[in-house]
Amino acid sequence: MDASLAILKSAKQQSLYDSLIHQLNKDFVRAGIDSNFSTEDKPEALSRNLVACIYEVIISDFEKYLNLLYAIDVSETRIKELPAQFAHELAEEVAILILEREFLKVSFKNKHE
Repeated sequence: MDASLAILKSAKQQSLYDSLIHQLNKDFVRAGIDSNFSTEDKPEALSRNLVACIYEVIISDFEKYLNLLYAIDVSETRIKELPAQFAHELAEEVAILILEREFLKVSFKNKHE
């Protein structure tokens, strides 16, 4: 969870934290996943909530999990490179990939506005 915290703290330092959360919420809705991450959450809480949400989707509706990865445009190659592991460990690794991708999106949008 350290890598996801580093991404979130970097987003906060660059004043992109709120944009990152809005992008997360937008993509989760697009994937049909009911979640509402709050801009009021501290990075530690957001990281925990994101991992919990991903874990829940992995174990309860794998189709939605795949839709989420597609909606966010997480690299299929990077997903396939993840080692075989328990669902909670996978959720932590996927959370990092999701945050990396979402941070890249909001950084790019911010530079081009």
